[in-house]
Amino acid sequence: MKPARRIWRLFAVLACLASVTRAGSAEPSSSSTSLPELPPAPSLDVGRPTPTEVEALNARLERICSSEAEEREAAAREALEVDSKLVPALRMRLSSLAEASNHEEMKQLLLVTRKEAHESVDEQEPSSKRKKSADYLQLVTEHASPKSKTWCQLASVLAESRMLAQIGTVEAVRGLIDVYVRFGEFMRIDTQLQLDGLGERGVPALIEARRHPAEKIAKWAEKQLDALGKGIPGETVRTSNLQVLSDVLRAYGRVRDPDAARIIVSFANSERAQVREASRQAIALLGEVGAWQLRDTYESVVGKKPPRDWNWERTARELFAEFDRLRSAEVSKLFDAGVAARQNGDFDSMRHAFDRVLARSPDYPKHDELAAGYLAFAEKEADKRPSDAVDALLRAERLSKGTDAEHRAAALRLVLQAEQLASSGVADVTLLNRALELDANCSRAKAALARFQHGELKEEPSSRYVAAAAIGATALFSILFVLLRREAPPVPVATTEPQPPAPPEQPTANQHIVEQQAGELSESAEHKTNEPGSEEPGS
Repeated sequence: MKPARRIWRLFAVLACLASVTRAGSAEPSSSSTSLPELPPAPSLDVGRPTPTEVEALNARLERICSSEAEEREAAAREALEVDSKLVPALRMRLSSLAEASNHEEMKQLLLVTRKEAHESVDEQEPSSKRKKSADYLQLVTEHASPKSKTWCQLASVLAESRMLAQIGTVEAVRGLIDVYVRFGEFMRIDTQLQLDGLGERGVPALIEARRHPAEKIAKWAEKQLDALGKGIPGETVRTSNLQVLSDVLRAYGRVRDPDAARIIVSFANSERAQVREASRQAIALLGEVGAWQLRDTYESVVGKKPPRDWNWERTARELFAEFDRLRSAEVSKLFDAGVAARQNGDFDSMRHAFDRVLARSPDYPKHDELAAGYLAFAEKEADKRPSDAVDALLRAERLSKGTDAEHRAAALRLVLQAEQLASSGVADVTLLNRALELDANCSRAKAALARFQHGELKEEPSSRYVAAAAIGATALFSILFVLLRREAPPVPVATTEPQPPAPPEQPTANQHIVEQQAGELSESAEHKTNEPGSEEPGS
């Protein structure tokens, strides 16, 4: 019996050791309860529109079908003046039109209208020449048939597609693509023209359309992306528009594209909170498709492989926790550098450090200290760099909501805006009064208000001081001119003192010959005068 007991005890000890080993390998440095949750992705459902939105849209479309030509043209122009709040109403109205209208009759009417307008649009025309095609809404409104129900339906669909393209959000572009899906081939060219005008803003919805149940729509979306130069994930993320980048990441997550998984994971620690959130939402949408990319990224960040029994969700949460820890340490370091710069009087370095803190963590908890730093920077640089001071004050207002610092920052910002207007000759006393309502102790607002009331827009020296300075400068210049002026030198007077005789010059060979010839000439002249008959008459 004793050997049997020993064997059972040995088995129990080994089982305990195995359980402890498994628990130690499964549990990370941080407990699973403290790990960040996977953020949910935005829903594809746009919701139901409110009655007010439906009425506003119906009023616009009724004007499109008006019997007055001027009203129709005005309504067509106003289709570009639309708010994104109308997207649910637009998509609901398009869905109802697609179910209630005769698509074949609408197609024939469009063909007849194009023929009447002498427009020949080749539907197989390359994308580079599509922009030369006439606008369908313009053709339909110019050749109107307001009494025709089919014409009103066609004009309404074209007008709604223009509104969706003008809004340009991913929800609106989904509705624009749905125009081609629901109404058929005769609306394809018009949809392509609108997408060409949107450019990269249409890419996220086209990525989602690549997984459309209809194979024709999926291939069409693929061709549109190739025409835009966005056929592969590496090209689609090359954009400076953060909203487009975020929508692109979520779109790849929705279609669960394995080729985009590594790119999606690479943005999970982005400095931009908007992009970082979109990347993590896309990872949640990818699910098991991105498991290997998550494990590889975890190993490169942490320095060791994740345990084998972690699923993709656990790996993602552990990776996000590590990213947050590293970013928090970096943000704290930047914040400490900004505080030290402010203590040393280097407000430019402080502002640069605080800007980087907010870029990495917009909800950094130490709001009060950040706001105080921005307010100190604005007060110091208000005269030298008013535009930078206004930017700093806007951040200070956001960070100090509901405190006295918010009122001080808002008051100073209004004063700086009033001074900027005054530099262009506009005295806006209302801004100064609002500033004093926010901060009654704002001395800068009081001084500016006093100047405005005296008719002085700029803070300049008084005119009497300017005149006194000018008189003093003129007197000083005159004194210096008198003292430094030199008298003209006296004119020399000729003297009667005899000058010493010049030394005799030594005759040269040529001078000797000249003197000899002169002597001969004088002798010949004397000889002629001594000859008889050479006297003058009357001698």
